[in-house]
Amino acid sequence: MEFTIKQISAIIGGKVRGDEDLIITGVSSIENSDEGDISFIKNEKFIDKVIESNASAVVAHRSIEETKKTLIIVDNPFLSFIKLLKIISDRKQQQPRTIHPSAVISKGSFIGNNISVGANVVIDGNTQIGQNVTIYPNVYIGTSCKIGDDSIIYPNVTIREEVTIGKRVVIQSGASIGDDGFGFLQIKGKHVKIPQVGTIEIGDDVSIGSNVTIARAALDKTIIASGVKIDNHSHIAHNCTIGEDSMLIAYAKLAGSVKIGKNVTIAESVGITDHVEIGDNCMVGAASNVYKSLEPGSIVWGSPAKPITFEKRLQVLIKKLPDIYKKVKDL
Repeated sequence: MEFTIKQISAIIGGKVRGDEDLIITGVSSIENSDEGDISFIKNEKFIDKVIESNASAVVAHRSIEETKKTLIIVDNPFLSFIKLLKIISDRKQQQPRTIHPSAVISKGSFIGNNISVGANVVIDGNTQIGQNVTIYPNVYIGTSCKIGDDSIIYPNVTIREEVTIGKRVVIQSGASIGDDGFGFLQIKGKHVKIPQVGTIEIGDDVSIGSNVTIARAALDKTIIASGVKIDNHSHIAHNCTIGEDSMLIAYAKLAGSVKIGKNVTIAESVGITDHVEIGDNCMVGAASNVYKSLEPGSIVWGSPAKPITFEKRLQVLIKKLPDIYKKVKDL
């Protein structure tokens, strides 16, 4: 990469203090920067690190008189720095806007303009791919799917039949979207498969991590609303609904027909049993197991999940149990 400070300021905004023509060749954290790098600080706690840093320029929230480094002064340095990182990331990951000769695209499918399709991609019939979509090698997209504009699908993703995906969706490597839900009926000791004939609907600006599985509904739809972020290795079972702007962190596990509200945070390794409803703005702490529905705004932790203040008191008491046991035994 190579930018002048003036170019960076045009990208992120802010006021330049110093040399607008300074050439920047890298980005880094404030602690690990070298000459030619631009870095940033979040707040006052990092002022001393600016003085000690080898960075040539820093994005900061105010002027720092103790340093002669070139500064770009903005209201929110972290948010502004993200804008620069987005430009750099897009350039690094830019793919040729072509269709690789080895790709197999059904004649019954519609492919938008300015699309990138990598090697060994298979797109089955009656599927619609929007504008500016990037599909990396070894992706399979089944029949009657819809992929919205500006979406990115990384290598080895499987999207099965009749899945609808919105605009600006990012699906990381190895994800499986639209596999059969785990539905079986036990008859005379034998497991009889329940056909999974529903679909999946994914909104705009959704992020789906590596090796995530999202199962199609048995009937109706599995719904992932706009703005949802799902971290690596999470599992969404059939007929689940996840509301707008909710976040599921790594290894989150949702059983069938779970309903998650808006702006909910599910921490890592959480399990939620079938048909539970999680209200808007809830937070579920790491490694919790949720067996009952939660009212909006609940903050819970533990197994079974309990109000976090109660769970913390319980953990303190559990640590004291050996001493309590010894005292009781000595009576």
